[in-house]
Amino acid sequence: MNKIGRWFIVCVLILFGVLLLNKGLDLRSLGTNVDGDGIGVYFLGVEINDRVPEEGISSYAVGFFISSFLALIASLTFIGINLK
Repeated sequence: MNKIGRWFIVCVLILFGVLLLNKGLDLRSLGTNVDGDGIGVYFLGVEINDRVPEEGISSYAVGFFISSFLALIASLTFIGINLK
């Protein structure tokens, strides 16, 4: 894979990681302050779940945090491969 392709992948992974982290922070700040039975969780216009109960919001936030850290670690891996 050439340098431009690797840096493109790094940029996409960093962007994806930041977006996932932002969604996790949004869900964490929401907490249990919801009206009705629950909330719908959407990411990049894709519906993840249409009815998440109040108790499950924090687990979705943790899932988004873990996914963001995995994406950022993967981007660091591509940077490490590129620097050799």
